[in-house]
Amino acid sequence: MIVKIEEIERELTEMQESKDKVMQTSREMIRLAGKSITMMHAGNMKDAEGNLKKISEMAKELKKFDSRFDYNAQQAHQEYVEALTLYHILKHGKIPSKSEAEVDSISYLLGLLDVMGELKREVFECLRKGDVKSADKYYSFMTEIHDSLLPMRFSSSMMPDFRKKQDVGRIQLESVSSELLSFRKRRR
Repeated sequence: MIVKIEEIERELTEMQESKDKVMQTSREMIRLAGKSITMMHAGNMKDAEGNLKKISEMAKELKKFDSRFDYNAQQAHQEYVEALTLYHILKHGKIPSKSEAEVDSISYLLGLLDVMGELKREVFECLRKGDVKSADKYYSFMTEIHDSLLPMRFSSSMMPDFRKKQDVGRIQLESVSSELLSFRKRRR
């Protein structure tokens, strides 16, 4: 009996091509998300918005692939949520919902935790300019994210890096709180 592997080989070749496409698209999404965040910090909201639209389209494209590759796309979705959340906070003064982001729950939560670092950067930039009101506003968003996610406890096998990101977020929140207090004392 001769083993016929052509069909199996064809199936595996298609899987490899799909995975390669997912990885390529994910890398591009991550690159564009980082670029968008840099643009937002520089005040270039229009170009950042254009990049976010491109990333959104790429995210929709990734959904067409087999769910076996969700893990490979998770980082890209999480970076997208981080950039999208920063955009919504800076432009609209609100945190986008999971349905607005159109990503899975884990990517959404991890992206929210990641944006705390970007909000910390905004707080410090506002303080450098003497804009305490805006610094307080961004600090409030950090607090809202932290406090909302604090009660969540899941295994790291289900939500990789979630606990670590919670801890990093808490440290960033404490750092910002301390800096705001010091700034106010110096101004007196």
